[in-house]
Amino acid sequence: MSIIVNESRKLFLLSTETTSYGFEVSSAGALLHLYWGTRLDRPEDLPYGEQQQFNPFQQPEKKPLVNQEYPASGGYFYEEPCLKVMFANGCRDAKLFYRRHTIEHRDGMETLTVILEEEVYPMQVALFYRLYDGLDVLDRWAEITNTGAEPISLEDVQSAALYFPGAVDCRFSHLSGKWAGEYQLERHMMTQSKTVVESRHGISGPDSCPWFAVDERGEATEDRGRVWAGSLHWSGNWKIVGEIDRARQPRVTLGINDFDFGWKLRSGETFSAPRVTAVYSEEGFGGASRKFHRYLRNRWMPQDKVHQFNPISYNSWAVFEFDIDEQQQMQLAEKAAKIGIELFIMDDGWFGARDSDRAGLGDWTPSKTKFPRGLDPLIQRVNELGMSFGLWVEPEAVNEDSDLFRRHPEWTLRAENKPITMWRNQYVLNFAREDVCDYAWSYLEDLLTHHNIAYLKWDMNRYLCEPGWPERPIDEQREVWTRYVHNVHKLFYRIQERFPNVLLENCAGGGSRIDLAMSACSDLVNPSDNGDPLDNLKIAEGYSQVFLPRTEHRRIGDCPNFINGRTTPLMFRRNVSEMFSFGIGGNLLTASDADLAALRECIDDFKRTRHLTQHGEFHRLHSIYKGPYGAYEFVAEDGSEAVVFALGQAMQYFRPLARIRLRGLQPSALYQINGKGAWSGRALMEIGIEPDLRGDFDSAKFHITMTTH
Repeated sequence: MSIIVNESRKLFLLSTETTSYGFEVSSAGALLHLYWGTRLDRPEDLPYGEQQQFNPFQQPEKKPLVNQEYPASGGYFYEEPCLKVMFANGCRDAKLFYRRHTIEHRDGMETLTVILEEEVYPMQVALFYRLYDGLDVLDRWAEITNTGAEPISLEDVQSAALYFPGAVDCRFSHLSGKWAGEYQLERHMMTQSKTVVESRHGISGPDSCPWFAVDERGEATEDRGRVWAGSLHWSGNWKIVGEIDRARQPRVTLGINDFDFGWKLRSGETFSAPRVTAVYSEEGFGGASRKFHRYLRNRWMPQDKVHQFNPISYNSWAVFEFDIDEQQQMQLAEKAAKIGIELFIMDDGWFGARDSDRAGLGDWTPSKTKFPRGLDPLIQRVNELGMSFGLWVEPEAVNEDSDLFRRHPEWTLRAENKPITMWRNQYVLNFAREDVCDYAWSYLEDLLTHHNIAYLKWDMNRYLCEPGWPERPIDEQREVWTRYVHNVHKLFYRIQERFPNVLLENCAGGGSRIDLAMSACSDLVNPSDNGDPLDNLKIAEGYSQVFLPRTEHRRIGDCPNFINGRTTPLMFRRNVSEMFSFGIGGNLLTASDADLAALRECIDDFKRTRHLTQHGEFHRLHSIYKGPYGAYEFVAEDGSEAVVFALGQAMQYFRPLARIRLRGLQPSALYQINGKGAWSGRALMEIGIEPDLRGDFDSAKFHITMTTH
């Protein structure tokens, strides 16, 4: 990595292993983007020289500057701004100009900070650009500081504007969806207009995900073509705007959603926009994904845990729901231990008056009827059986029928003099309040300190609404959305710091709050409440555009699946689940000896290759969307070993299936497939493997190992 500045021409060139990003300071002091693409070695090679344009409505001698690195709303500018403010006297015009820059080297990172200032008013904008040793990514974000005495009203603060100079006929990719159908990949050609994807729910999904990709002419494939992609580190309301302006320049602006956003920036205070991670790939969408994956694995996720194996888990929620007690859970634990489970998770229903979803949320003490001796006897039994213990909580919600709500009804999000909207029989606690967060921390710390809990599943099962805080001043009401997210992040980080050995699962009604900010403070996610294995494959293709497959907590459940009523063979369910963080979710109490033996074999088979699925490079070889089968590979970084999963939908007409051509092997080395034969890496990558699938939901697993003969 390197950051080179040509001081005489004020050219900035930021380079990773394969890419470069460049911009300049214009003669007027504006910061203008120049280049983002294949690596360059000299800033003098940048296409510098004040990119300008004019039309009949503009005076040629006053051509406005375009491609500003961080455009503010003001002057003769009409595209999507990164910053919109109102000063204390009512002025709503802002123009930013370069003042200085610094470069810092620390802990394998190189950070360029560029300081911009408003031309008249006391406001400073710091733009941050960060590179990392060994990673092909660029992090960008902005900080706004009030350097005057009077407050400034922030109305829109975006993280970055990203340009794709020279790109023509661009295609825009994003992820849409719904509960039980998250991370659906959508692509369309861009025109001279705006495409807006966003969340207004108070959480970052599931209707969309804060990620985008742009490619030229819609020609990029999984392995080939130029792709620019970016993902936002924000777990609340966000917005991504893709646009092509009248000069045919494509760009994307992304950050906190300006919908109902507001922030009172007092004298001396700084507001930080969330980070954006951006990548450029000449190896298609798959190449872009693997750059995100390396960033998560080697820098961004909790490093003391991401390089370990995620434990094989059992969770009984899908079978028993609230109908649990100490004796039943001990019986389940004994069955789970016999099939090789490493982590036993007790889900909802263990606390307060929690016999249904209508009561108990907020009262985080064990039910006196279900667990009269408390949690420790169950936890001790689970540990005696050789397993660790996990527990479910939902700290952000409260039932009307709870001791907490009866004590503190004012702790909910609410609009003055209006009824609170109940959804899923619960209200949302106002996590913008410090006293609410202090209460949540008090019982979470107590649970994790006084019980041997190795895994905490944090759930959140509804959207935010009525984002009011009647006790606060009127001009601070719109801050609730942002303060809420800040405090959720703080609690997740606090758990990680105070209890570094506890695995923390981020669940929000499935995949409703998954983003890079949550990836930094959690270890696993529930990507969807949908346990249908075929749907899981399709969800995983979208999810893996940016996130690591190993973070998906998936379980083999009973059939038929409750979402679609679909029945699939155990082998198909097993091979789908093996690609992620593996678990079991069926009814072990009614399972036959043969069923338990089959589940034991599933677990044993997973253990044989989990070093690859947990730590290998991921390749989407065949898309399940383009049927009749999907194929996915995990390969060791040095190319010495791989595992490939082929997963069929419905075979028809005795049609021959396309061979599976592998990726990432050593071309001249010899490999065996499932311990047999010998093929060169070049042959496996150029000719491939015959999938040989038959019927409905057939599947195959190929373990590729290097051999000397």
